[in-house]
Amino acid sequence: MKRTLALLLALVMVLSMSAFAAADGKDTLIVAAPDESDNLSTTGHDALQTAFLNVLSYNGLMKLDYNMNPVPDLAESYTVSEDGCTWVFNLRQGVLFHDGSELTAEDVVASMIDAQTKPNVASFTKDYTAVEATDKYTVTITTDGYNSNLLYSLANHANFILPKALLESGHDFNAEPCGTGPYKFIRWNHGDSIEYVANEDYFAGAPAIKNLTWRFIPEGTSRSLVLEAGEVDFVIDVDAANMAGIQDNPDLYMDIVDSITLNFLNLNDTKGYLSDVNVRKAIDCAVNKQAVVQIAENGHASVAYAQAPTSFSGSTTEGCVEGYSVEKAKEYLAAWGGNPADIELSIICSNDAKKRAAEVILSNLKDVGINATIEQMDLATYLDVTARGEHTGFIGGYSASSMVQYLMMNFHSSSIGAANKSRLNDPEVDALIEKAASARTIEESTAILEEVNAKINDMCPQVSLYQNQRLYAYKANLANVNVLPNGYFYVGEWYWD
Repeated sequence: MKRTLALLLALVMVLSMSAFAAADGKDTLIVAAPDESDNLSTTGHDALQTAFLNVLSYNGLMKLDYNMNPVPDLAESYTVSEDGCTWVFNLRQGVLFHDGSELTAEDVVASMIDAQTKPNVASFTKDYTAVEATDKYTVTITTDGYNSNLLYSLANHANFILPKALLESGHDFNAEPCGTGPYKFIRWNHGDSIEYVANEDYFAGAPAIKNLTWRFIPEGTSRSLVLEAGEVDFVIDVDAANMAGIQDNPDLYMDIVDSITLNFLNLNDTKGYLSDVNVRKAIDCAVNKQAVVQIAENGHASVAYAQAPTSFSGSTTEGCVEGYSVEKAKEYLAAWGGNPADIELSIICSNDAKKRAAEVILSNLKDVGINATIEQMDLATYLDVTARGEHTGFIGGYSASSMVQYLMMNFHSSSIGAANKSRLNDPEVDALIEKAASARTIEESTAILEEVNAKINDMCPQVSLYQNQRLYAYKANLANVNVLPNGYFYVGEWYWD
């Protein structure tokens, strides 16, 4: 009955969206996304769904290619000094911001210095100690020794470039983005959609698709139904339960991307009994991760045990708990010595898949005497609460471009208040991550990363659940669509066939 009602409600939504029907022509694209952030700025968030929007409006000195390698973007080229401390970037000339002003080195300096003042992106701005304009089209970045993470951080939304004049005027980039990107912002219809138009002066060539609407449709089945009905053209994060209907439709294409995103039950290690490693390990052992994968992702994911993705070199399972075992979970609780019923754990969720995962976990925890609860909230509230550390737990996921970046974001103490939401604060972990970042060879870096990963595994700051497949679906005649393993995609390169 509940399923039938959900489908009926979804159908009503489809029918009510006729005003937003995709055009028959080839000038329009409508994207359906699951979440709406309250922040369109480049530095006010660290959320993938908002990063998608940042990529439409902005560019950085670097970008990630389809093999996840950092390559020049606004920079035309760069050099690195022998000691690894001085990085010189030569800018493209003639690049225009959406307000018509020309990109110069002064814009780069102003943007990156401003970014360093924003706590939400601190993880991506600590790789450089100084930025200066050598001349109109040359930027020099200084680091404390060689830093292999710098180029990846320069490709992140935190370091996207804004016009200096607008920054100094106090322009509200959250309300009105203005960058050099392939699409110009038109309007934000809060709670519904954001509208864009192609940047005809884009330095990489004007997008073939001129009009872009980004719609917010939280419910997974609804996103699939509006695609099948022809009301939208591209769907982000197809619910695994809806795959079959899309795959059977010859007019649609399903893109299944092996993701580097690690999904987890984050635990706030500073809250109550969660500060005890035996409690955290007990929770980890109590969770049937295979059941989580089946229920939350319809089996389209790989169970995860390590605290970092296995996709990168330096990963190890050394130090991990033994896997799903109620008996072992009870042993960890006995070693802790308290009453499991006294453990306070509220699991925050922001979408359907996360809630399904949480429901499995709640059932598992009851088997060891822990009475957890589920709290559902919208993405903006979820991000705010967890960044401030006001949570005990939440279902989340994180993507990075390298192992160093992943560890720096999630477990380095400088990222507390940003991506480090378990709030792990360990000087030895910090030192090892920094040492890995400064390594000049892959062999040296890998050895250090294995050491720090083993240590973090043993500390069990969060419960790793799975690495999922990211599911995207779109009309079959939409061409040149490529999705990176971290979830990024470049709409400006797409066209209608």
